[in-house]
Amino acid sequence: MILTHVCGTLADAPYAGKKVDPLQLDYADAQKRLLRRTTREGRDIALRLEPEAQLRGLRDGDVLLVDGDTVVAVEILPTLSLVAKPEGPEAIARFCYEVGNRHAPLYALGGTAVGGLSFAVLYDAAMEDLLKKLQVPYEKQAVKLEERCRLKLLSGTHHHAHAHHGHNDRAALAEGEGHHA
Repeated sequence: MILTHVCGTLADAPYAGKKVDPLQLDYADAQKRLLRRTTREGRDIALRLEPEAQLRGLRDGDVLLVDGDTVVAVEILPTLSLVAKPEGPEAIARFCYEVGNRHAPLYALGGTAVGGLSFAVLYDAAMEDLLKKLQVPYEKQAVKLEERCRLKLLSGTHHHAHAHHGHNDRAALAEGEGHHA
């Protein structure tokens, strides 16, 4: 069966009390326009999302199909991430700048400026080294990453020029540090 749109969410009244057959997806699969997977109960699902649904991305709890007393709903699988909690406006700005400068997807997890904003970025050793260098408190956690929580540059352009150095190019990094006017 080819599905092209989202019917609603598990929180919507028509789906209350129905049995759920989850379509488990990782965060990257939830953004694909074309996808073929099998639900936990063995239903073969093919997705060919309409542009509107693709732009939105699939979210945890989205209902894709109603089959009698059962609904097929998206279940976003947790992904190993670094959950960072920069402390203070300057630390938040520096953290966001450095992660963005590495073109890594960054997700806002919540909180307030007073209650401590937290962010998630996909785990990798280089990113963990960056957080240590920035002295940003963090934890490794399995997190459900969703596109609606991803932070994006509003202008859609990358306005600065720079060379991308490997993490071991300490001379190039040191050269740029400490020479501020």
